[in-house]
Amino acid sequence: MEFKRNLYFVLERPDKHKYGMLVQFVIYANIFLSILVLFLESEVSLKSYSYIFDIINEISIIIFTIEYISRVYSINYMNNCKRSKYIFTPFMIIDLLVLLPFYLSFLNIDLTFLRTLRILRIFKLFRLAKFIEFDNILADIVTEKKEEFIFILIASVIILFTIAPLVFYFEHDVQPTVFKSMLDALWWSVVTFTTVGYGDMYPVTGIGRILATFLGIFGIAFYAIPGSILTSAFLDKMNHKKHDKEEKNLKKNNSDDE
Repeated sequence: MEFKRNLYFVLERPDKHKYGMLVQFVIYANIFLSILVLFLESEVSLKSYSYIFDIINEISIIIFTIEYISRVYSINYMNNCKRSKYIFTPFMIIDLLVLLPFYLSFLNIDLTFLRTLRILRIFKLFRLAKFIEFDNILADIVTEKKEEFIFILIASVIILFTIAPLVFYFEHDVQPTVFKSMLDALWWSVVTFTTVGYGDMYPVTGIGRILATFLGIFGIAFYAIPGSILTSAFLDKMNHKKHDKEEKNLKKNNSDDE
């Protein structure tokens, strides 16, 4: 029981254990190192060091595996969450996806896309307390402002699915190899609406250009609205949190004076 208790506090509440921050440092250093290796091993000039990269990857996977098993084992020490439920939480799913490419290789499953899952290791950094706190604030904002975000999303979809067919009808006859279908026109509409503008497709007719102008203006406006809502709500949350912290400190100081 004492061993499970130590594991729980080291992994879930590192600030409450004398070795917690040290273990967290090792875990996060391992994440950064494994991500660095992920990029370095793709460099042709470093192919001669591939055996070193393989060793580092294997050590990283061992550390990740020990961490994963330890979290599953210790989670119910001071938590009502069942292990079967805990392994399906977002962070644990990410941890599992990080491990999958390595262990599936032993089954002779050589799927290239599985190697890309290794980049998910970066998301393990969000286990940091500050990031978790930020995620909670962001989740609260999205929940509170969901009606506004849903309205913006629906309005954006309506605009895109209205402009795309119109542009297709006016541009298809003039540029049959560019605007080959409405799906191509929809792709162009999305690129224009998001103000990315790759330049691979663009209207040449007068009406097509007018529609593109309106689409670009709508895109700028509709991109600004969600950003302003999110920023305003986030600042309100942070100010409210700061105010609560100041009140808590004030009450604590008053109680100490008494």
